[in-house]
Amino acid sequence: MLWLDDYERRARLSPALLALLPINFALAVLGLSKAPVVVSVLTALSLAGGPIVLAELVRHQGRKVQETLWTSWGGPPTVQKLRLRQEEQNSLQRETWRQAVSSVAGIELYSARRERANKAKADEVIEVAVGQIRSLTRGEARFPLVRAENRSYGFHRNLYGIRWVGRTTALLVVLGVLAYMLWLANVDHQPVLTIVNALALFTTAGCLVIWSVLPSSERTKSAAERYAYELLQAAVVLDSERSVVAPGESQ
Repeated sequence: MLWLDDYERRARLSPALLALLPINFALAVLGLSKAPVVVSVLTALSLAGGPIVLAELVRHQGRKVQETLWTSWGGPPTVQKLRLRQEEQNSLQRETWRQAVSSVAGIELYSARRERANKAKADEVIEVAVGQIRSLTRGEARFPLVRAENRSYGFHRNLYGIRWVGRTTALLVVLGVLAYMLWLANVDHQPVLTIVNALALFTTAGCLVIWSVLPSSERTKSAAERYAYELLQAAVVLDSERSVVAPGESQ
């Protein structure tokens, strides 16, 4: 997995591996993980770039569900925090962010009157300006919290995007384990409930519960809010650095 960077491993590959976790548990507990066929298939997938494919598939689903989430939230959190018409916002904090974003991005945000007259265009201007801030902070070691919250948001968004894949996989594996137990009893005439069978059923059912509870729009929104806050705070830092450098340049 050296061909994937830190963000891709945390935000994209991890959700995919969590979706496959019930299969891994079942194979390991039932003693099938070391079977030659299973080992050969897993090795071939790994060498053929399986992790990259998984990461891209998860990314696609995450980006797809993001648009739906933003619509249900009333827009991207960064846009909401900079809107003048947005209710329940700290006006002083918002004005500080707006001035910093406008100064660093070199884009004038709409006034309250212009925003009311053309809400869609005002949001577009904010999105373009925020995009500039995102580009300036991407990969910057000076903003570790921005990077951390970006990974966290990407993870929760992508996890939510593939939630039905994870739930379906976990459910099918649970049913598969139950079918395997019945087959042992009826065909092989072995006890239905052994320690191994019970452990396999317990772990896979646990995965189903986790997939039913963990991915949620509320958790994704909370992660998005934290990322938006850190990104806008980074804009304030960039603006203050520009203000300090500017007088020296003019001398």
